[in-house]
Amino acid sequence: MTNKRDDGGPTSQGHRIGGVIDRSSRVGKEQKLAMEMAVHDFHDDDQMSTSSYKLVLHLVDSYGNSAQALSAAIDLIDRKEAEAIVGPLSLHEASVVCELNNVTKDIPIISIAPTAISPPLLPPQPPFFIQMSNDVATHMHCIAAIVGHFGWRKVTAIYEQSTRLSTDSGLIIHLSDSLRAVDSVVERHIGIPPISSLTNPRLFIEEELKKLRSKSNRVFILIQSSLDFAAILFEKAKQMGMMGKGYVWIVSDDIASLLDSVGPSVISNMQGVIGLKTNFIDTTESYRQFRIRFRRNFTSEHPEEEEHPDPSIFALRAYDATWAIAKAMQISQRERKPKGLVNHILSSDFEGLSGRIRFNKGRLSELPTFRIINVIGKSYREVAFWSLVFGFSEDFIKQDEMKKRIGNGLVGDLDSIYWPGRERTVPKGWSLGEGETRLKIGVPARGAFTQFVNVWYDPSRNKTKVTGFSIEVFKAAVKRLRYDLSYVFVPWNGSYDEMVAEVHKKAQMVQMFD
Repeated sequence: MTNKRDDGGPTSQGHRIGGVIDRSSRVGKEQKLAMEMAVHDFHDDDQMSTSSYKLVLHLVDSYGNSAQALSAAIDLIDRKEAEAIVGPLSLHEASVVCELNNVTKDIPIISIAPTAISPPLLPPQPPFFIQMSNDVATHMHCIAAIVGHFGWRKVTAIYEQSTRLSTDSGLIIHLSDSLRAVDSVVERHIGIPPISSLTNPRLFIEEELKKLRSKSNRVFILIQSSLDFAAILFEKAKQMGMMGKGYVWIVSDDIASLLDSVGPSVISNMQGVIGLKTNFIDTTESYRQFRIRFRRNFTSEHPEEEEHPDPSIFALRAYDATWAIAKAMQISQRERKPKGLVNHILSSDFEGLSGRIRFNKGRLSELPTFRIINVIGKSYREVAFWSLVFGFSEDFIKQDEMKKRIGNGLVGDLDSIYWPGRERTVPKGWSLGEGETRLKIGVPARGAFTQFVNVWYDPSRNKTKVTGFSIEVFKAAVKRLRYDLSYVFVPWNGSYDEMVAEVHKKAQMVQMFD
């Protein structure tokens, strides 16, 4: 498919920006409003806008579908003659658009997807594709830092398969690489089809959780998910007893950054969950004014969301992306020998609502800081900050004061966390799975040295007890393990040689000598 355009300059209507959004999602609703506000604010800024310089925003609904997103982007370029595209497009999708339309290579596509996945997992990034997000590897480093901090050796990764042309396996590769640095591994990973494609998503998710519940690992990481998927996942997990003592749940930024927009039932189902949330400065006057207007407009457009009208990081990035395009268009118009809109966008350097807007190799160059949050009560609380440079700290301001790094960058301490089941003790991340047998520990019932191992009957409890110095040493050693060891003492009335022979016969028994 080809398209012959005119000079690509503005029409009498003004400079044209195309936006591709998913109006059915919370993120899409926020992005739509934020982009509209950016255009409005640009026109109201006396230093930026003139009577002869106007922006026109064309928004198209992708319906959360990759094919629709591709069609929308091509339509915006062909029919609306958009000079730049903003939307949650993946690198694969942008490449397909370029192949179907030979003009696209001259038109910047700014992706406002939650994370940026970089080569070599994907083809080389074309110059026209700009990612208004941080490298997914940094997100995975943060998750790995949490796992390493608490010493969990194995994790289970869960993700909702993307509806876009993307590489979901890249997430697992990045997570595995990051966990390797903290001596941990992805024991298993499970990709669940998009919730929109399932006829009975609750039943499907329940069946998948049953499989996970039957295993020993109790550390679950939700690395990619829509808000609707996460809501059902935690609803079923709670019903199935997987939000209780011994379990660990970690959610990535695409869910943690939207917790301000969910209802009390979702929060109730997520008690004890840990999340990483991209930090942004919410104390500036520009953000305060933006938030007031955003809340008012969002409530007006979506009255059903009146209890949760605050903007997320995804709205702020959509605003900043639109502003970056507008500034670049203005600079390009003033030049006698234009460098090209793509180059001007890549040369952006300004303080946006989401943070410093600078690009390096086609993505945001500023390393993010994450707020580590803990869902508890009616909302969540911040327990620490984490950055790739300084590791953990209790206060964002203290990050600038930290000079010391330890090993993999784990600096500072996390505050006390409320774990699932309102437990304060850090879960060991492993327990006996369904259908698994406990380790049998053979103990001599007629040993000569009862001070070391003593098997006796307690009539008050109608129970056989096993005590002694060797038993206490064994129990103390088990407590030092970073996982739960399920075991049972089995009294042995035969000789030592016979007990050892039983172990040799694979009777699933370890001998305890006195």
